[in-house]
Amino acid sequence: MRNSISRRDLLAAALAAPAAAQPLLSAEDLRFFHECARRIVDSAALPAGAASGKYRNTTPYDLHVPGGNMGYPAFWVRDSVMMLGAGFISAREIEGWIRLMASTVRGPDDWQVRPGVVVPAYAIPDHINFDGRPTFYPGNYETGEKQGGKPFGKYPPLDDHFYFITAVWHHWKLTRSLALFRSAVKTSFNELSLAELCERVYRVAPADPETGLSTAGDIETENAKDFGFCDGVSKSGKLLFTSVLKFVAARQLAGLFAAAGEPARAQGYRDDMRRISRAIPPTFLRGGWLHSATGVGNQPDVWGSAFAVWSGAVGGSTALQLSRTLARAYRDKSAVREGCVRQLPGSQGWEVAISKVGEYQNGGYWGTPTGWYIAALHRADPASARAMARDFLAFLRNHRRPDGLPEAWEWFNPDTGRNANPLYVATVALPYASLKEAGLIP
Repeated sequence: MRNSISRRDLLAAALAAPAAAQPLLSAEDLRFFHECARRIVDSAALPAGAASGKYRNTTPYDLHVPGGNMGYPAFWVRDSVMMLGAGFISAREIEGWIRLMASTVRGPDDWQVRPGVVVPAYAIPDHINFDGRPTFYPGNYETGEKQGGKPFGKYPPLDDHFYFITAVWHHWKLTRSLALFRSAVKTSFNELSLAELCERVYRVAPADPETGLSTAGDIETENAKDFGFCDGVSKSGKLLFTSVLKFVAARQLAGLFAAAGEPARAQGYRDDMRRISRAIPPTFLRGGWLHSATGVGNQPDVWGSAFAVWSGAVGGSTALQLSRTLARAYRDKSAVREGCVRQLPGSQGWEVAISKVGEYQNGGYWGTPTGWYIAALHRADPASARAMARDFLAFLRNHRRPDGLPEAWEWFNPDTGRNANPLYVATVALPYASLKEAGLIP
């Protein structure tokens, strides 16, 4: 069926235009939001040589950890990159992150950790300990043969490869210098130009040759994790979230190579973008939602649907349809509570997950995707987007510590009273950066 916008859609957009012109946040709310995000990012800083409790950063690089309570005592690739885009992290620190991540890359051969556990050549780790040694899998801080395997998979999570490229892109965006991109960086096995390393890292995650979409094999024999915020969830087949991340990384590499005067390479990544974007709706769109996978985990993905719209991986009538679905799920409280978002709509749990339904990745409410959700919602229903933004700021205001900082839990469930891991940076800084990148806040 041809994607098109009906007369009703056009009329709705016209009627919404005056409301869309209203700012998302008041000046007072914007100041509060910025200050919360900045302070929580600062709380998670661990400069080179500095200590937090029993943990000391012995790498030569300034780092940020996932939260100000040191609940995750290591440098997490995706969490750190999720702090970028709002001006809270300097280009100098980002360069250090890139060099640290590059230094852990193994290659050009796969690493057979033990039977059934394989780190592919050029893979990016899940997290890096404060001594600079990498852990490629979730679940522990082991750097040798005790990492990986059931329930965390034969292969490392697929998303970190694309987050590495996003870090390189943010460095260039801040500096407008290609010196780092063109320079040689140290890996664990040799020196390699950062541009070439990015290309090799981009190709680590398995992909469908026809569509370019990311894929994962059987959950019993492979169980690769598509996205670190689903590392307790099993999925197979074609994967939505990693495919959107790949779309974003392809766009970023296209921009980097175009700026570097390499149009043929840039065009190759633009072609990948188009293939992925074209394939997402027919592969994943079902009943108004994008589904998370085509095998195990073939369920409506709230975060993935919002992220696909926010990132531009889907547009036109597909984006509008998803925006309307997100609007309904906001209004009927089937996906959003206090401005925070669960991964599946309603009371659903994942088909295969470690956590019980209603907890953590299997039904907890998170601030991490709030910016994506508000931005996607804004397409069809600006009034609801403003209301959700106010809900989220009320959540931050209503759950404050004596020092004035929001609790900013990693996740919570208002129905059970359960929560975990306060001062979690992605709960506040990522929504702020996402709305800024979407142009909804200055």
